[in-house]
Amino acid sequence: MTILRDISMLWSMLHVIILFLILFEPRFSWRTTLTAAFAGGGTLLVVNILLMYKYGNGIMMSVAFFTCTLPTLLLFFILSKYRDGRFFFLFCLSDTLSFWMMQVTNFMDRLAGETYLILLLSRLLLFPLAELLFWQYLRRPYRELQRRLYQGWWLFAIVGAVYYLLVMFTAVPVDAPMPDVSSLGVTILVMLLMPLTYTTILHSLWQQMKMYENNRMLELQHRDYNAICQKMELGRIYRHDMRHHLSTLDGLLQQRDLNGAQHYIRSLSGGLDDLTYPAQCANSALNAVIMAYLVQAKNAGCTLHTEVHTPEDLPFEETDLCVILGNALENAIHACEAQPEELRNIQFSLELTENQRLMFSVRNPCPQPVDFGPDGLPSVPKREGHGLGLQSVRTVVEKYGGLFQCLWEDGVFVLRTVLMPPQAVPAKQKRVNRITTAVVVLLASLLLLNCVPAVADTLEAIPVLGPIIRVLDLRTYTFRWNNTDSTGIEEPNDQADASLRQTDEGEANSSLHLTNYTQSL
Repeated sequence: MTILRDISMLWSMLHVIILFLILFEPRFSWRTTLTAAFAGGGTLLVVNILLMYKYGNGIMMSVAFFTCTLPTLLLFFILSKYRDGRFFFLFCLSDTLSFWMMQVTNFMDRLAGETYLILLLSRLLLFPLAELLFWQYLRRPYRELQRRLYQGWWLFAIVGAVYYLLVMFTAVPVDAPMPDVSSLGVTILVMLLMPLTYTTILHSLWQQMKMYENNRMLELQHRDYNAICQKMELGRIYRHDMRHHLSTLDGLLQQRDLNGAQHYIRSLSGGLDDLTYPAQCANSALNAVIMAYLVQAKNAGCTLHTEVHTPEDLPFEETDLCVILGNALENAIHACEAQPEELRNIQFSLELTENQRLMFSVRNPCPQPVDFGPDGLPSVPKREGHGLGLQSVRTVVEKYGGLFQCLWEDGVFVLRTVLMPPQAVPAKQKRVNRITTAVVVLLASLLLLNCVPAVADTLEAIPVLGPIIRVLDLRTYTFRWNNTDSTGIEEPNDQADASLRQTDEGEANSSLHLTNYTQSL
């Protein structure tokens, strides 16, 4: 049944590209990227099919690095948005995971008798299941990691490349004989270490991103603390000098210099105004961010008008809200610094509606029209770390299934976001989790019954459960392909049937003679 083996190989090669594209960030539009990816991937697929039929299936594992890996690497490197360690790590992750699943299904097929049927069925189920899990649980956090972190990826990419080579060198091809015990032990250890290593790497990257966000939050709180300390020091000075101010006012009033007294009082009121908080927000984390950027705006000569209507407790993570506020206000202040002083005016609003939607907007002057890219973000010069703020804002908005908009109108740049409450997600999430759990249970049961026949035989003996188990047991079915069944034995022709009938008649005559002889005794 080599046709089953070949179909499973082509199916696996196709899904290597699909797994990669789920986590991929393209440089161009998705239409252009998918067209180029499937055109290039289709060409490589045809080339590898021709090589496989000319030199045999075993050639794929030995030359796949040159006929599949390197051409695909060059193709997606051209299409990738990130041309650094982020791209190479993702490439190693998707390829290594695919080869790992191919090796696991290969071993399961060998345990089931090496008919290639388990090989095909397990790959038909395992690859889509892995893609579903990638799309549901890994896609958003991984793409968020790529956008927020742009350092430290090369080390993890090298680790991924080493594991990729280990899997390639220790893999046992489908038609190759099983290695000895020591070589097989090395292969199993590599397969066990691979998922553990990648899980550790992804967890480390996520912790690194959280640490970065916490450091950013601490920096904002440090600015807020310094501003408060300055105000407290200014208040102490005013209290210490209050008797001098009162003496000055008393002297002006005794001289009946009312204008001078009023002017002096106004100057004191202006100084006292600096002691009050410029904005109030019930949530302490958001209040720290707003106050920090109010001070920064004042130092930059910007007027920041705030309108905040939020309670103390919000249905969103505070770190995500600080990412939106911090990046948006920082970009607005930097934009104002390049404008004349009379144009340095920022309008900022934040409101939690009755249906628990958080509406946020920032408006800052921008006399020159802004060009927007295909992703809806402003086109900015390609500099390291530049232009990442709005990408982080959009990532947070996508996390909550909200709305994100950047636009330019009448010399003003406007950023608007709407965050949807996370309470609206669980119903859909539960349905997806149930479907995923059901698929996993069905896949595990199917593989267990067909890879371990003793378990299937035991369960089929149970009166009520037996018919259901027989439906799932593939041994009860006969698969035919070009006069061959699932065991690969050709059907007997007419001549063979006649020979078999003659043999059966001879055996029957011999049995009859033996019976007569026994009776005569």
